Order: sequence, then C-alpha cells, then structure tokens
Amino acid sequence: MAKVIGGLADGRMRHSVVALFGEPEIAERLPASVGVYCMRAWSNEPALPWRLGRLIRRVRPTVIHARNWGAWPDTAAARLLGSPRAPLILSFHGLGKAGYMPLRRRMASWALARMATGLFTVSNQSKELMVARWGWPRHKVEVIPNGVDTGRFRPGDKVQNGQRVIVGTVGNLRPVKNHALLIQACADLVRRGVDLEVRIAGEGEERENLTSLAESLGMTDRVALVGRQEDVPGFLHGLDVFVLSSDSEQHPNALNEAMACGLACVATRVGCVEELLDEGRCGKIVPPGEQRPMADAIGRFASDASARRESGSAARRRACERYSVGTMLTAYDGLYERLSRCETR
Repeated sequence: MAKVIGGLADGRMRHSVVALFGEPEIAERLPASVGVYCMRAWSNEPALPWRLGRLIRRVRPTVIHARNWGAWPDTAAARLLGSPRAPLILSFHGLGKAGYMPLRRRMASWALARMATGLFTVSNQSKELMVARWGWPRHKVEVIPNGVDTGRFRPGDKVQNGQRVIVGTVGNLRPVKNHALLIQACADLVRRGVDLEVRIAGEGEERENLTSLAESLGMTDRVALVGRQEDVPGFLHGLDVFVLSSDSEQHPNALNEAMACGLACVATRVGCVEELLDEGRCGKIVPPGEQRPMADAIGRFASDASARRESGSAARRRACERYSVGTMLTAYDGLYERLSRCETR
C-alpha cells in the first residue's frame, strides 16, 4: 500500500488511510500529504460502521478501497450510511495464516462482492480461489500483481563468503512462513557435507522456537536471525540462494524482490509462485512442508555456481518484464480513475 500511495502522489490524487484496528504502523512510510486516521476499534465493535461512516462523510472520498477481509464488512456497511455513495473496491491480498475462512465468512464475502463496484486480487491463483471458494463473480474480478522497484532491487556487488554458500530469506517470524522448514532442510544438507549458512531477516513470535530448533540440530553457528533490515537489497546481495518456505502466500513480495536482485530462488508451491517463477523456468519450485525436496533443490544450487547465475538472470528478466512497480502503479491508477466515474448504488 505504501508503494502504491507513494507512487501515485503526483497531485492528481489525494489519499487518506484509515486503520480500523491497532496502530497505523504504515504512517511513517507515507507522504506527509496523506491523511492517516486510526479508529482503534475492538473486535466486532457494533458502532464501528457508524464511526467510520462519519469519517467517510467528512473526508468525502471519490473512491473507497477496502483491503482484505478485516476491512470489507465494516467499510461496506459504513459506505451505505453515506450520501452520495462513493464507488467501493474490495481487494484480496492473502491470509494471515494457512487455511480458508469458515462458511459464514465466505457467505458474507459472496454478498459483499455484489455490493462492491470493483474487485481485484494479486494473482490468477487468488482470483480462482475467490471465485471458487468465496463466491466472487468471475467477470468482475481483476488481477493486479504486486510490483517490485527494479531500480532499488537489482543485482549488486556480491559479498565474498569464501567457499561457504549463504542461503537466506526475508519474512516475519510467524508460523505460516515456516522458517523451521528452511533450517531443517539446510541442516540435512550440512549432514551431507554441504558448507552453508542460513540468514533469516525478519522479526516475530517464532524467534525463540527457531533459535531452539537451530540449537537442537547443531546449527547454532550456521543460523543467523538478523532481525528487521532497513537495507533489504543489501541483505539480499549477501545471499547466494533465496528460499521462500511458506505454507501459504498469495503474491510473496519477498520472492519478487529476490528475483529482481538476480538471486537463484527456491520456493514452495503456494499462491502465485508458479506464475512468478514461470512454472519453474526462473527458479525451483517444491511442495510446501516437505523437507527432502527443499533440501535437494537448495543443494543443487549450492553445488553449481553457474546454475545459480543462470537462474538468477532469468529471474531478474521476469521481474523486470512482468512485475515492475511501474506496471503495478499504472494498473492501480487506471482502476481508481475508471471506478471514480462509475455510477453507484
């Protein structure tokens, strides 16, 4: 969202961001001209639609965009309280954990999709999910892939690590990211005689568990949990192989960024990974949750520097051609402009 708002802050559009729950952590990444509002609602608060409706009447948006399930019901209800009703976009960007919503929420999704002016997801895979499982009408659903800044994320000077291969990833330390699988796969390779190190950038509740796992596998001196990184491109430039080990994703930005940096990539078959990696032509795709296939894929890259370079170059080309931030911004701009002219009901 910060990329989109920052990229479209050219004077033609004025953006406001509303955080329904918790604190608006995104505020520090937004242009100063963006209005940021924090509702500090509690779960299932009955008054939230009315409070949000008052804010909508005050801000008077020409388009309302609700991102992901947590914002859909209250935003749709609040919009009904306004006059005239601004066009409403619902977008799906992924789930916080693996698995699908219960039936009652899928039924609500079916109804909300028919109230919305526009719908979009970030991949063809997630579009099929929303159509088949959540009742969205196929003809109404657009796809806008996440974009990566291929100028900021690009191949850089390679950090020399001797003969040791550096395998790493970027992502919050949460169960759905399954960093444990990455550590276990790499421990398997070390037992086979591969000299490697694992670096994981990110923070979260799984830190203690991952630290304990590394210790139990004898990998303490080979696993580094480096925390949040301000210079993500710099972190990626220190890797030889990037691994996405998630159990669930829709459009993984971290994989996009690694591809743009020209890294050899291994990823689980989740979300739109097959689309991103061109069905395996730009990286290796393995089943989610399976240690041996992941270890084998990492091992093949670890043992063949030329394969890493070839795969990384292919990944970089695909990121630039299909998943640039410019392409994403053009799609958002067109959607907002087009729907702002729609008649609403």
